[in-house]
Amino acid sequence: MSRVIITWWSEWLGLELSKLFLEKWFEVICLSRKKPEIDVIHIETNLTDEKSIQKTIDKIKTDYREFNCLINCAWVMDIADLWNIDYKKTEKLFKINVLAPIIITSELIDLIKQNESDIVNIWSTVWFKAYEKQCSYWASKWAIRWINENLQLELKKTKCRVIWFNPGGFKSKIVEKATWIKPDLSPYMEPKELAKLLIQILELPKNMEVSEIIINRK
Repeated sequence: MSRVIITWWSEWLGLELSKLFLEKWFEVICLSRKKPEIDVIHIETNLTDEKSIQKTIDKIKTDYREFNCLINCAWVMDIADLWNIDYKKTEKLFKINVLAPIIITSELIDLIKQNESDIVNIWSTVWFKAYEKQCSYWASKWAIRWINENLQLELKKTKCRVIWFNPGGFKSKIVEKATWIKPDLSPYMEPKELAKLLIQILELPKNMEVSEIIINRK
């Protein structure tokens, strides 16, 4: 059984990845609060809650021990003036963007090694450059950079690949949800094309690891 585990928010890139994996006859395990409207196995998970994460991990260890890939795809954005950073919002941001992928990967690491699974951390190009009103968000991006590099180091002598996938601006509602402003998305990249690229990378021979990839919109 070919199987992939994806953390996501039931839309955007995670949704397109799930659709393409289903076309390739993969079983898709989705970890999210909201149940997707496509034919995936949904494990209801609140990525800000320790007990919910642990319950999900226990279910994976019991029912879905064999999997080919873990894709950390869930993240949130916060835009705020430097003098107006909110503790609760920042706490939630770090729980979802940093703590959840660390804990999920750590708890599943024995199975990842046993299955010779790949790990994909989907992030963005934001970590290249600081932006105004994005102090907390930018900090969380840098945290994942070093998590990814540490995983590559610790899994170097295994067949597990660790892929850091960094797309630039693509069509989604993440900015709208963070600012309540609806931007013009016409020049942005299509999530489906990014999903195709990631799957092509995963289909490379196991002795080829695309350790880091950056996709900018033209």
